[in-house]
Amino acid sequence: MSRSSLLTASLAAVCAVFCVIRVAAAAQVPQAASQNGAQTVIERAQAQARAAAVPAGAERRLVKVGGVERNYWLLRPRGVSTPAPVVFILHGGAVADGRQTFRYDFQTLGERDGVVTVHPSGVGAGWNDGRDTAFLLGRGGAADDVAFFRAMIDGLIAEGIADPARIHITGGSNGGMMTMRLVCELADRIVAAAPFVSLLPTKLQDRCVPSRPVPILLVLGTADRLMPFDGGAVAAMSGDDRGTVLGAAETLMFWRRQNRCGAAVIRELLADADPTDGTRVRSERGTDCAAAVEALIVEGGGHRLPGEARREYADQRLAALSGVSSRDIDGREFIWKFLLAQSKPR
Repeated sequence: MSRSSLLTASLAAVCAVFCVIRVAAAAQVPQAASQNGAQTVIERAQAQARAAAVPAGAERRLVKVGGVERNYWLLRPRGVSTPAPVVFILHGGAVADGRQTFRYDFQTLGERDGVVTVHPSGVGAGWNDGRDTAFLLGRGGAADDVAFFRAMIDGLIAEGIADPARIHITGGSNGGMMTMRLVCELADRIVAAAPFVSLLPTKLQDRCVPSRPVPILLVLGTADRLMPFDGGAVAAMSGDDRGTVLGAAETLMFWRRQNRCGAAVIRELLADADPTDGTRVRSERGTDCAAAVEALIVEGGGHRLPGEARREYADQRLAALSGVSSRDIDGREFIWKFLLAQSKPR
């Protein structure tokens, strides 16, 4: 395989987000063979996703959307029998498998707080997040994912599993951009959203007209090589047309306009809990908003969720592309608390 092909494979495995999956120690990873007999990075990631440890009690469910069978994983906390709050967690691209998101361990928070977690699977290379490039559409990016989420949400409500007033969504990179698209098109069903390491697709801004303001938290890294903090081409080093995004400032301004915020922005530098990690985190909050608009900006942070467990990459290209995960905060807890603070039991 050529050097450029290896780079593209490495990139695809993390690019749309975090496609190196934690596998149970006893799991046997299938050895998928590529045409030349060697496993590519993508093939290894796909095999790992198939073998990923599934938490006890996880239920794989199927739903038909437009004649196409789709799937998602559902975890209900023990002892919860009435309609409960729900958090959807969206995986990144390259490997469209909801099991990717188990490694963030939101399901443990769900068990602790009586919240149902849903881990849906995209199609092909990920989610149809509104970037609409020929490269992405040719790799499964033309699926009707908005209809898929509508069907999941409505089905869970009809079954008495989900409280319709407490539907939340989060996701990273490709999953984070899809989170923003869902705010644009399913605002009537979503109470709060928290996309991370993702920015607003340029092609989505003109057609994004939420039916109501939805609270939103963004978590971004200034040194993200795949999702350019100042805007521009996504994963530009790949050489493929993966679409463009607005910069962080423009994305936040977009959501402040949508949520009818005032002109002032409150900025706060958070404590440097780990001076050795090379990062600092600051928060930004819109003021006088109809619905909250907040951001956590990780100075020096890469294409990773802050507080993510440290991973050692055998492939140094993956390490370089993923960058640094700040150890100053637990991004997962920040997201969780923000989402649940936006809704209250009926």
